[in-house]
Amino acid sequence: MKTLLSRAVMAFALCCLGESRGEWAAAMRAEFETAVEEGKPLGFATGCLVAAWRELVTRDEGRFALTSYALALGLMLPMAALQIGCALLGLPYLFPDQQGLSGAMLEGGAYENLLRGVYQAAIPSLALLQLLIGLGHLRIAWAMLERDWDAVTRLATLTLAASATLVLFMTVLFLNGIQALLQGGVLAIELATLVMVAQWHAQLPAGRSEPAS
Repeated sequence: MKTLLSRAVMAFALCCLGESRGEWAAAMRAEFETAVEEGKPLGFATGCLVAAWRELVTRDEGRFALTSYALALGLMLPMAALQIGCALLGLPYLFPDQQGLSGAMLEGGAYENLLRGVYQAAIPSLALLQLLIGLGHLRIAWAMLERDWDAVTRLATLTLAASATLVLFMTVLFLNGIQALLQGGVLAIELATLVMVAQWHAQLPAGRSEPAS
């Protein structure tokens, strides 16, 4: 178990070094095998991880990688979980906006029966839109980490369109769309941040290379 944990820590350390430190990573890997034979793999792997993290924060490429993962793990994945959770467990804001309905012509039981039928018919479509938005967040995060900016642009456009459609449908159906608007605002902030991240990547030497497949 200790050896497996050490290998996992070592693999993470080598991943943090990146391709630009390939020779150093190869030397670390060779020394790690020696440490395994000597029975001290975990200490060596931990030291390599600390060194790799120090290397990360001293290079533009490393700071860019840390920022990308922080954006993906700290903002985009939680938003994706929220959207998918709303789609699968039930939208928490599917209730009418009474002020918007005040001018409706129907009243009483007939009104309620008609409105209930409309909502029941609309819920699957709204949930599907919410699910697509959540999956869009996941795919955008993945494409960003792979530095595939063409895919990021394409997916961001589709996700933003789905978010706008969700808000539009909720407005037409007199549903309270405050939370949907807030989530759409967060999406807009994400996309603006992605633009800055893409510009930062373009300024790095590695940013001129082809995106990872």
